[in-house]
Amino acid sequence: MEDVRIYCDFHRITPEIYEQLKGMIPFDQVDYDGDVLRLDHEGHYILIDDFIETVSNLLPENGYGHVEFIDQLEWEVTRYTVKPGKIESKVIKVDNVLDAHQRDHGL
Repeated sequence: MEDVRIYCDFHRITPEIYEQLKGMIPFDQVDYDGDVLRLDHEGHYILIDDFIETVSNLLPENGYGHVEFIDQLEWEVTRYTVKPGKIESKVIKVDNVLDAHQRDHGL
């Protein structure tokens, strides 16, 4: 079993920003379409904090991103919201993910 699964999407990533990021991407799967950078990893733990901070610092004014870090050993999800110069995170137990999503979106 994999230790973690990580899914990311970062929006408004220009080719210039991507050039600055691509050498430090710690993820296995990389998909860049000229505006959106999608990253996936399934396997052992990897360090992503410095990478997410760099993305946040490079995002343009209208840029944004999301990271879902699923820790299969601790059975919890850390959800990151990434904006220019700002990162917010929230940890939720996997068993409570749906309840938290519904509460956050008024469902």
